[in-house]
Amino acid sequence: MDFNEQCYLDDPYRIDFSARIRETEPAREGLSAVYLNTTFFYPDSGGQPDDRGTLGGKSVIAVAESEKGVRHLVKGELQAGIEVEGHIDWARRFDHMQQHSGQHLLSRVFLEGFKLKTVSFHLGEELCTIDLEGAAPREERLGEAEARANETILRNIPIACRVVAAGEFEPSSTVRSRLPERVDRVRIVEIEGFDSSTCCGTHVRSTGEIGIIKILGMERIKGNVRVEFICGGRAARDYAAKHTLLTSLASLFSTDWRQMPRIVEKLGEEGRELRKKSEELARELAGFRAAGLSAATATAGGFDVVKRAFGEGDAASLRETASKIREMGKKIVIFGLSGPNPALIFACSPGIALNMGELMKACAAIIGARGGGGKDFAQGGGGDGSRITEALDEAERRIKEALG
Repeated sequence: MDFNEQCYLDDPYRIDFSARIRETEPAREGLSAVYLNTTFFYPDSGGQPDDRGTLGGKSVIAVAESEKGVRHLVKGELQAGIEVEGHIDWARRFDHMQQHSGQHLLSRVFLEGFKLKTVSFHLGEELCTIDLEGAAPREERLGEAEARANETILRNIPIACRVVAAGEFEPSSTVRSRLPERVDRVRIVEIEGFDSSTCCGTHVRSTGEIGIIKILGMERIKGNVRVEFICGGRAARDYAAKHTLLTSLASLFSTDWRQMPRIVEKLGEEGRELRKKSEELARELAGFRAAGLSAATATAGGFDVVKRAFGEGDAASLRETASKIREMGKKIVIFGLSGPNPALIFACSPGIALNMGELMKACAAIIGARGGGGKDFAQGGGGDGSRITEALDEAERRIKEALG
C-alpha cells in the first residue's frame, strides 16, 4: 500500500482536493479508469464500501485498489497529465466513518465483556454486521453490550490513526502474526485507552462523533455469531421511522404509543379465541356437510365409495368433510377440487385394504400435481384443475380393481 498516495488515511475530513492524473485507461462503454498522483477517495476494502463524488466534474461511480494504485472509475473521459479537482460525497463518507469507528468500539466491547473475537466485518448500505467467534450471548446481554458501547461514546474519547513500522511489534504479537509477508509499515487506529487495531479505513476523530450504536439482532452463521448494528445518522433515521410507524399504529386505536404492547397482547388473545371458535365452527360445519355428502356414488368390495368433484371451495374444508365421512365407517372418499387452487383428497375408514398415499401419487400425476399421505388419508394440490374428473375416475377404477 502506498500511504503517500492514499491521503484519505491521514485526513478523512478532506473532501475537496486537487490532483494530477498520472494515467488513464478505457473501461466498459462510456467509462474510464483514472489513476491520480494523490487521492482522498477511499477504495472498497476491508469491509468498508468506496467513496463516491466527482473528479474533474465527472461522476466517480466506483473506487478500488489495483496493482497500479487507487483506480477511480468515472463516467466519460479525462486526459492524463492534467490537474483535476476532486470532490467527495461527504454524507456517504461520514456515514461510513461513523459505522466503521462504531464497529471498532463494539468489537472491543464483545472481546472484553464476552471473550468473543471479531473475525469479519461488513458495512452495508443499510446495516452493518460483525461475525464473532464463539457461543452466542444471551439476548439480554446484547443490551448490556450496547449500553457499554454507548457509555464509551458519551465519554467522547479521542480516536487517532498512525502509521508505524512493522518491526515495532514483537514477532509473537497478534498484530505481527496477522501481517502479510513483506509488509514493513502498518496503520493503527486507536481509541485512546480502550482499543488499538490495525485498520486502513476512515474514522471519526472521537467516539462522540459516532453518535449512538444500536444493535438490531443476532443469528448463528456457520458456527459463529453474526451481530447486526447501525450507528450515528443511520440509528437516528431508524428511530425516526420506527417512531412514526408506532405512532401511526397507536392512532388507529386512539391511544398513546406506549400502550401498544398492551393492545397487541390483547389483540393476540382475541385472535387466538377467534381462531379457536372458527375451528370449532369449521368442524361443526364439516359434520353437517358430511351428512349431506356421505351418500355412496358406487361400491367396491362391500364398501361405499363417495366420489365428488367440486368447482369451488377450499381444500381445508374438504379435508375436514372427508375426515368426518370416513369416521362414519366403511367409507372410501375421493374428493377433487377444480377451482383456482386444484386439489385431490382421498380418505378411507380404518380396516379397508387400501393405501391412500400410493393411490394419491398415481392419480395426482394425471393433473400434474404432487401428493402423498398415509394408508387412510392423503392429499395433493396444484396442477391442471380441468383434469380433476379424469383423476377421480382413475382413482375409482383402481379402488374397484384392488377390492374386487
